[in-house]
Amino acid sequence: MQELGLTPPQFYVLATIGYAGSLPFGEIGAKMLVTVSNLTGIVDRLEDKKFVARKRDEKDRRVVHVMLTQQGAKLYKSTIPLFEKCVGEIFAGLGKADQKQLSALLRRLDHETAGK
Repeated sequence: MQELGLTPPQFYVLATIGYAGSLPFGEIGAKMLVTVSNLTGIVDRLEDKKFVARKRDEKDRRVVHVMLTQQGAKLYKSTIPLFEKCVGEIFAGLGKADQKQLSALLRRLDHETAGK
């Protein structure tokens, strides 16, 4: 991430949008567990780097979607395999049972916070 000039939160926004497609600010914030005001600065910096663009919702102008640009999509496609490899290496130190337990706990946490 440092070689790309991205902070972890910037990379996470890029990865979230790359995986899910164009998303409204509120949904990105909910997935990252950050407020929209904190997310604004992250998206501003990604926009300055030409990785994302904002677009107002055609039906509700109050809603702003964030989407990857061509440059952002290219970066996403090239970095996700490296990121997944690094994550795999981190969790390789855990046994299979611990990996399953951690996965179940993270899913539970995600489910519990989804409604908040």
